[in-house]
Amino acid sequence: MYPTRLLPLALAATALLVTACGTSDEASDPGTSPSPSASSSSSPAPASPSPSGTPKPKPQPEPSRPPSSEKPVRGLVSAGGAAEGDLEKTATPLPDEAAIRTYAATLGTSLQTSFTTKASTLLAHVPAGQRLYAQTVYDGCEAPDPATITATTSGADVVLQVTPPKSTKIQCLVAERSVALLSTDIAVG
Repeated sequence: MYPTRLLPLALAATALLVTACGTSDEASDPGTSPSPSASSSSSPAPASPSPSGTPKPKPQPEPSRPPSSEKPVRGLVSAGGAAEGDLEKTATPLPDEAAIRTYAATLGTSLQTSFTTKASTLLAHVPAGQRLYAQTVYDGCEAPDPATITATTSGADVVLQVTPPKSTKIQCLVAERSVALLSTDIAVG
């Protein structure tokens, strides 16, 4: 075949392909539409496009609950190089910003700013009748899951506990220290 005979054929194929795609309002991307296999997978589905054609942002988990909720607020702050000294045996109440700053001063330098920011955010959302507590709970290569933070009592003290991360073969040169934050209505003495 000669090149002059292929040109009309290539143009016809391109025109057919473009018209088959439709307009930008009609087009759909199979990668963004949920499929039966996507619902059974453990990964979240990608964001679907909004009517304007731009993808909707994925909803982000709230770092805490709104004040009207009776569920406790919780958080975990971790930083490498902050594992200085022993873990605390009891939790420290954080009723106000001054208590947060005082507690932060006892932490390693790499934890102080992130702890103060997180604790201040959580303090603003502590449900009525509850109090925010902080305690160093874990030293290791990985941070524990904040959802595993629980509170118990030991005499007149509150004790925060966390489930350590599953054992992995990760080796670290500098361990991370994790500080748990949890609001609770446990009555202490």
